[in-house]
Amino acid sequence: MARVTKLGETLGTLRNIAIAMLSAITILGALGILAAINGWWVLVAALLFGGLIASVLSLLLIARYVTHHARTGEQRTKTVVQKLSARVKQGMRRQDEARARLDDNFAELSQSLSELQKTLTNTQDLSRKGLQTLDDEVSELDKGVQRLAKTNRQQLTHAIRDSTRQTESLVHIYQRYPEVKLPMPSTGGFAIDSQALAHLLAVVEERRPRRILELGSGTSTVWLGYLCQSIGGKLVSLDHLEHYLGLTRGAVDRHNLNDVIDTRLAPLEPTECDGKNFDWYSLAAMDDLSDIDMLIVDGPPAATGPQARYPSLPKLVHHLAPQATVILDDAHRDDEAGIVDAWLEAYPEFQHIEKGTSRLAVLERSGQ
Repeated sequence: MARVTKLGETLGTLRNIAIAMLSAITILGALGILAAINGWWVLVAALLFGGLIASVLSLLLIARYVTHHARTGEQRTKTVVQKLSARVKQGMRRQDEARARLDDNFAELSQSLSELQKTLTNTQDLSRKGLQTLDDEVSELDKGVQRLAKTNRQQLTHAIRDSTRQTESLVHIYQRYPEVKLPMPSTGGFAIDSQALAHLLAVVEERRPRRILELGSGTSTVWLGYLCQSIGGKLVSLDHLEHYLGLTRGAVDRHNLNDVIDTRLAPLEPTECDGKNFDWYSLAAMDDLSDIDMLIVDGPPAATGPQARYPSLPKLVHHLAPQATVILDDAHRDDEAGIVDAWLEAYPEFQHIEKGTSRLAVLERSGQ
């Protein structure tokens, strides 16, 4: 808009100059005509010359003005072109920068989309694997539940059968010994169970030993006392703990069995036997015993050490009668089963005469 205004101003100026020059030439021409009519030829020549000069000056002035304005316009045009060029370059640079940013953003977006696709793929894979793992775990859990249910059924069946056998054995014991009127110590747990007790009493009643040594006092001590009264035998019962020995002595007193039962304290002492070290009963508590017809081994406890009851036969074999009977409780356990095998190997005069009747292992010594 500014360029149009400047162009209009330039044309107006040129028009004014042209009008002024034409007016001057017209005036000079009119004066020349008047001079010619009057015969003033010199004046006519002067006016013609003046008009020519005015025309030339007008043309020169117009040319100069046009040239000046042309140069000024050219300069302005160059300036405008330069500014436009600079703006174009700046615009192109900005456009390039914007395109570069757009390319970067597009590249980042593409990368993000690629990573998102990978994440989705991994998530799907993990989901499939997780579902498969979950299915496997559920399957294993179901199998485990089935195994546990089967085991529980087996254990319950075994417990019911064992409880039935224990009850039957206890009823049999009380029916067999009607002279027992007072409450008896409980069976089971750490004490001898009723099935093994019935087996033990049957062996004692069959063999009728005169001298019995019991390693580990408790429930069986009182029952053996009643049996000793009927067969005329004597029982020595040892315990390594004063507390449990006191409980046994109290039961013996209540049942008036002191005439047939001798309870003794025999603390556990370090003992060497067949090249191995054990904690076993003090020999001082049984040095006075000989010709023992029956040895009942129900101690020391298994917690004392591996095969804790092994020294019983090696340490007492010379105190046993020629046809002695040795009974080992808890022979269903691996330790005690190993003890029985080791005894039979070390002392071939002993034979394992009863198996499976109860948890007792019964060994018999042949006459020497």
